Amino acid sequence: MSRLSIVALFTAVALVGCAFSDARTVVARSASTLVAMYCQAPETVRVLLRAQIASDTAPNTIRVGCAADAL
Repeated sequence: MSRLSIVALFTAVALVGCAFSDARTVVARSASTLVAMYCQAPETVRVLLRAQIASDTAPNTIRVGCAADAL
């Protein structure tokens, strides 16, 4: 899945969520959707996503752990 489609999906979820929910619910649902998409992506795509997310959120960081990777 491309970065553009992930960003588009995040934007759509956020816009719809903002219309019908409070901010905490929107953030929780958006994060859940994005983490699920991230964890379904192949490892090569995850490497690219991590690099992009790191540059977008600098100096802050985000760390995602996928349950399937722990098995």
